[in-house]
Amino acid sequence: MVPPFTATQAAVLQNFLASPQRPTGTLTYPQLAGFLFSLANGPELIPPSEWIPMVFDDHDAGYDTQAEAEQVLQAMMALHNDCVRQHSADRPTLPPGCDIRPDPLDNLERDAPLSHWAQGFGMGHDYLVEYWDEYTPEELDEALGAALMTLTFFSSATLARAYHEEGKAGRSLAQLAGTVIDIFYDALGEYAHLGRAIYQARYEAGDLSPAPATGRKVGRNDPCPCGSGSKFKKCCGAT
Repeated sequence: MVPPFTATQAAVLQNFLASPQRPTGTLTYPQLAGFLFSLANGPELIPPSEWIPMVFDDHDAGYDTQAEAEQVLQAMMALHNDCVRQHSADRPTLPPGCDIRPDPLDNLERDAPLSHWAQGFGMGHDYLVEYWDEYTPEELDEALGAALMTLTFFSSATLARAYHEEGKAGRSLAQLAGTVIDIFYDALGEYAHLGRAIYQARYEAGDLSPAPATGRKVGRNDPCPCGSGSKFKKCCGAT
């Protein structure tokens, strides 16, 4: 049984990813959480050997020691597995450190954890958008669109204002932001349910691609592309 994701592991990822030693373009911890949520609950499975390099914008992660690499990678896998569990949860949750600020508009601040989570979520969805476009039944387009609007709303003030202008429902931006917060967790569950339902339908129809989406193949004895320094079979290949 895979152990649960802990607040201690959240702190490990927060500190490691925020270090100035990380390459430019490295995701923040909340961005990573949103990114993994969308990947873990999408219509196509993306292996760790493919998504871990993206966390560091395809640059070397800069681990100081093998022990540090193992600790960070273990925490990332635990976070990913926590995201996988969300599609079957009674009420999906955000991981530690991705808190929603009480004042809805404060979640649009540049340093707001929810804003970073939404940015990462959008990145993950965009990465799999071809699968969503191809396999989402027409009758589910509206439900998917509503979930996407909710989960990306706080990505930026510019996008939030665009959604507000598009709605033209006579509400202020603050009122719309409050409504989005109210339905946020329902949207998490809806997105996860849709993605996993589409994946299951593809599986039952024998329509899943046999290789990762990028077609990148890694030998079992090759160095793991996540940058841990271990062989693939003893690192991401083992998971």
